[in-house]
Amino acid sequence: MPASSAAAAFKDAFFTAAQTLWAGTDVQVAFGRVTSEQETANFGTNRSREETLTIDVVFSMFRGGGPEQEKVASDRGYALLSHRETYPPVTDTTIRGTVRDCFLASHESDGSTDPQILAAGRLIEITATFQAKARVTS
Repeated sequence: MPASSAAAAFKDAFFTAAQTLWAGTDVQVAFGRVTSEQETANFGTNRSREETLTIDVVFSMFRGGGPEQEKVASDRGYALLSHRETYPPVTDTTIRGTVRDCFLASHESDGSTDPQILAAGRLIEITATFQAKARVTS
């Protein structure tokens, strides 16, 4: 039976690809919100439609030490983002066959470290939103 959304399979495949990509590293990554928008279904027996999916991925980098660690944590975060950003178009555009294509749509960085841990080091979080396209039928 055809799926009415590729969202669940896309998220699972994205997570599995990330585990493979960063096996054996100290990477802390969280997968957040997944959204799905679909164009109105066509009339006819196929009833196919275009689905746009997004997934938020949060990279958290903590480095112990003083203020000099902010740049170290930030550089590490952007290196991870670059690594993940180039993975779909170079290695697996379809994210294990779940979508037609997937690319980085946007990202934001938050370098504000909680004052309670500021003396211990610096925390940088980068949230990246990846966007994918899929054809679904029902």
